[in-house]
Amino acid sequence: MIRTSLLLFLVFLSSRSMAQFSLKGSVMDAYHQVKLENVSLYLVHNKLFERSDSTGSFHFQKLNKGLPDTLVVSIIGYKKQSIPLVENKTLLIQLQLDKPNALAEVQVKASVPMSEDFVNQKINFLDIVLNASSKADPLLAVQSTSAASPFGESASISFRGSNPQLTQIYINDIPIPEPIKFTQMSSLGTFSLIPINTIKDILVFPSNPPIELLNASTGVVQIQSNESFQKQNLEIDASLGQSGIHWTPWANKKNGISLFGHHQFSPLLKFINPSALSNLPHFSESDWGINGYFQTKNLWRLKLFSLFMEEKYASQFRHPSFEGTFDYQKYRHVQTLNLSKLLEHTQWTFKFGFHESSQHDSTGNYAYHPKALQLFSGIDLQLFPQENWSIKTGYQWLHTQTSYQIRKPYYTFDYRPQSASVLYANNPSLSQQELFLSNNYTISKPVRIGFGIKLIHFPQLNDLQVSHQIHTRWFLNDSFTYTNLAWSKQIASLFTAENDYVRVTTQQISWDVVHEQELKKWSFHAFYKTEKSLVNTTQAWGAEFNLSLIKSKSKHELGIGSHWSQQKIGMNSQNSPYQIPFFLRTNSQWKWKYLDLSMSSVIRTGNYYTPLSSSTYSTELQIHVPVFGSTTSQNVSPYMRIDAMLSKMIHKSDKITWITYLSISNVLNRDNVKSINYTRDYQQSFQEYFQKRVIYIGLQLRW
Repeated sequence: MIRTSLLLFLVFLSSRSMAQFSLKGSVMDAYHQVKLENVSLYLVHNKLFERSDSTGSFHFQKLNKGLPDTLVVSIIGYKKQSIPLVENKTLLIQLQLDKPNALAEVQVKASVPMSEDFVNQKINFLDIVLNASSKADPLLAVQSTSAASPFGESASISFRGSNPQLTQIYINDIPIPEPIKFTQMSSLGTFSLIPINTIKDILVFPSNPPIELLNASTGVVQIQSNESFQKQNLEIDASLGQSGIHWTPWANKKNGISLFGHHQFSPLLKFINPSALSNLPHFSESDWGINGYFQTKNLWRLKLFSLFMEEKYASQFRHPSFEGTFDYQKYRHVQTLNLSKLLEHTQWTFKFGFHESSQHDSTGNYAYHPKALQLFSGIDLQLFPQENWSIKTGYQWLHTQTSYQIRKPYYTFDYRPQSASVLYANNPSLSQQELFLSNNYTISKPVRIGFGIKLIHFPQLNDLQVSHQIHTRWFLNDSFTYTNLAWSKQIASLFTAENDYVRVTTQQISWDVVHEQELKKWSFHAFYKTEKSLVNTTQAWGAEFNLSLIKSKSKHELGIGSHWSQQKIGMNSQNSPYQIPFFLRTNSQWKWKYLDLSMSSVIRTGNYYTPLSSSTYSTELQIHVPVFGSTTSQNVSPYMRIDAMLSKMIHKSDKITWITYLSISNVLNRDNVKSINYTRDYQQSFQEYFQKRVIYIGLQLRW
């Protein structure tokens, strides 16, 4: 009897302990296939309440009463769902729009960019923070995706073998010129000017960018600023290289305004990494700005982003004719303003952008002092005739003007201060007007098609051009697998070395196959494109395969691909500097009780360069004159880099959280060759290297 009672008691304890399991999953928009945040989730029997986070995920830590239970899922604009739960499993919940509430339906659709229907990749806050190679920088996170050609270590992105100058960056659908700070600084990498804590999400289009964006070409990064604010939120960053603050003085529901400021400094970072940063005597950067979002009861929306920045640095300049210090300083102001009005099946959007900068570079007999101004304005009309149909049309105007003075070496191989130089100035300007029409339509549940046409007018050039695009998506046997086939012909403008403008016509076709489930994703991508200008013609083609696996305490991503790129200048053809015949990327994250580890790696073929043919000594100039080959025919040794980051997020209370991290770039301290340089007489060559090992320590505090 005692044994029987004891056995029953143990069975009861076992069932009680088994009942105390957790429940997790994610919530998604069934139409746009995007994750939804701030969704309300309620377990009726257990009387527990949660909200989905910015990645759409939720987690009930402890279910004391166990299962069965009923999960009630709701958010404004979507149909409420009551889901019976019998067994414990990871849930993927897809919400349908609430058709009876037409205004709510419009609000939900209008909050998502139309271009997101055919997005290649979406990057959120966690994708940036937990990426060991990104250093918490948005564009470096984009650079570490498989679609970017990994030929450098900068945030200046080359998509699939293309010139980085043809990759366009947009903030709130407004083009941003020069989105990189420290644009020429070596040995440390270059970074984007957009602070991470002002970003809602990032959409990446490595091929066939949305035609409704102005001046789109071979690749687009579309950044949306934050539209959700927590009242009296304060974030403080402190690290070896910078200090910063992000403060929300006022917030009301989703409305709010935040102020931010950062200062980047070099002494501590140089002290910890003396050899890696030996070529940088000093560098500093300060930025400050405002990010705001306001919505009235009658559905007027105002989105504001403003940034002021000052940056300075000095680096060691090495050239066969001269070695000295390269001095750089730049001031800039970026302003974007979006005003939109929501009606029952319509959204009007008024856009305004402003960018001004002043820069000064100098070394040897070279000096460059440009002042740039860019003005942008536009008006969009977006229509939602049906749930499965959206139309967008509009007018956009862009004016760019640059006044500059240049002192350049008369001979490109001679940078000695006493040598002959040429002084000249210019004031190039270009205006661009566009009318566009874009249309996305779901023919049936598995088939979606989009097409667009754009009329572009360059008044100064008396030139009229037409861009057009077709983009299709088919969902295959199940809702987890789809294929994209897209083609586009678009026009872009490109700066030359003297800051004049050259029109570039790009045509490309891309094919994607994607299989995506909650814990597993694989994809295959193939592309072909051409870029034609008065200067040269470039052809690029290639393929990529990517695999992603999510386990209980880890996540692993693998990407392998090949980007071939050929340039034709006149009758001569050569390998493009952006050609990467083979590359392999990995990104893994592990979560433990007291520590998180993130590691990423890149292995690829070395950069291509033009080899030296010979050199002769000029008695008149008293310097050796090099003669280089006519083609980019050789490449340096293979590139391999491993980055790692140890981090821990600590929740002190419901209101206070801090993140500590230790980041190590180029863990193996491998000598990755960037380029080939030469001694003064060109008799010997030596290698210039990418970034050496850099150790970075930081703390981020939020309350």
